Amino acid sequence: MEELEVNNFLVQQNLFDLFKRQLKKDFSSCSLDTEFVEELPIDMEPLKASIRLQLKPLLNNSQLSALLYRIDISELQIKNYEAKNKNLSFEDILAELIIKRILQKVILKKKFSQ
Repeated sequence: MEELEVNNFLVQQNLFDLFKRQLKKDFSSCSLDTEFVEELPIDMEPLKASIRLQLKPLLNNSQLSALLYRIDISELQIKNYEAKNKNLSFEDILAELIIKRILQKVILKKKFSQ
């Protein structure tokens, strides 16, 4: 899913609300702060920056592993994404993967709950 596609999905307000709800659920299940979720911007770059800020303190912490497991992002996915996006920092890679995976979850839940 490319950045433009992500932005197009997020612009749909009902999907963005579901996205924020799922993100909050995933963060809270790992005992992480979720206050930032309510103030998230709908645009991809500021959204990625907000999530990246939340990830920085977790980089050398077991909570990051728990969060990635909860969201369902594997080490292989991270390595593959790193190989394709050598210009991105590790935090940017994680933020993008988190956004894309949570958006996938939301879209699939919405599709199969109809």
